[in-house]
Amino acid sequence: MDKLNPDDAFELGNQFRDAAIALGDWRISHRASLTKAQWDEIDQQEIRLLNTASGIYTSAIGLVLLDSEVAVVHLQSSLKAARSAVQRIATLKQALDLASALILFAAAVSSGNAAAIPAAILAVNDATIAIVQRQGSDGT
Repeated sequence: MDKLNPDDAFELGNQFRDAAIALGDWRISHRASLTKAQWDEIDQQEIRLLNTASGIYTSAIGLVLLDSEVAVVHLQSSLKAARSAVQRIATLKQALDLASALILFAAAVSSGNAAAIPAAILAVNDATIAIVQRQGSDGT
């Protein structure tokens, strides 16, 4: 078993924090088109991501990943792609799908559940790809 070292865990926490901030920035830039319920839902997702980042920071030393599962580089790559995709979100559904995938991912990582991490990465990647593909099909 490889332990996720504190530096890697701290960087992973930073990635979740950055994704939360990007989601919040998107929410603010689209405030005119969001209902109060939609605004509140995205706000809650942003807060959950920030809380998860905080949890990862505090439990950084205890996080463990199995050798046969996922490399830290893949974890970070998925989060960077998600953060980039936030800038391309066109609909509320895309924002919620990405936020939900990030919450699932954050929960898998912060709990140290190595078996759930690959599925969570796939969910983030799927949400990210859907956003990029939709943007490409719109001609933007």
